[in-house]
Amino acid sequence: MSQECVSRHETARPLVQSVLASTDLVGMLPARLVRGSDALRMVEPPVEVPGYEMAMLWHERVHRDPAHQWLREFIAASV
Repeated sequence: MSQECVSRHETARPLVQSVLASTDLVGMLPARLVRGSDALRMVEPPVEVPGYEMAMLWHERVHRDPAHQWLREFIAASV
């Protein structure tokens, strides 16, 4: 599972960089998706950007499922 998550993240990085670098658009995204790009630069936003709350929801039937518990713990530790 962790290898798949890393793989998807690494696939998204060049796509996001390519789309933003080929336009005059501005994107607000996690810094980890911009680091290492020669075509993009990070700047402070001109206005205060409020944080956000993250939450996980799941059906009661998987609440005690060991695999699902592991997945929730993995996700929580990754953010």
